[in-house]
Amino acid sequence: MHSAQAQALAQFRELTKPYRLLVRLDIEGWPMIPGRYGQIEWYCDGQDCAARVGGFCPLPRQFALAVYTDRPRLFQKLWAIPGVRRHQTGDHEMRAVFPHEALEQVAGVIKARRKRTLSPDAARKLGAKTAYRAT
Repeated sequence: MHSAQAQALAQFRELTKPYRLLVRLDIEGWPMIPGRYGQIEWYCDGQDCAARVGGFCPLPRQFALAVYTDRPRLFQKLWAIPGVRRHQTGDHEMRAVFPHEALEQVAGVIKARRKRTLSPDAARKLGAKTAYRAT
């Protein structure tokens, strides 16, 4: 993992912390959020943007995420979310780019995985059941 990927991972984790979304690394080492019906991926940090060098960028000079799904029934639901823009659309798969403000809505549509957490009360109850007792 090089420094750009490490920086992206740190920024991605900070962004997803309030929603308790599970962050993993893809094959190339970039952060992504797996979901039941697709995945949310790192797209652009706004600093190293393709639009700065004359390339194409759906959200020029903005921090952006991407969503990928191969479920055609979800295409319309994703495109209906404010800020989501089509990036690549095929017959049976789609990739769209969106600002981080729409993360919660997009995560809900693709049913993104959440981190498992244990409340302090539940941990206390679970620990009490496994504690050693005198017989």
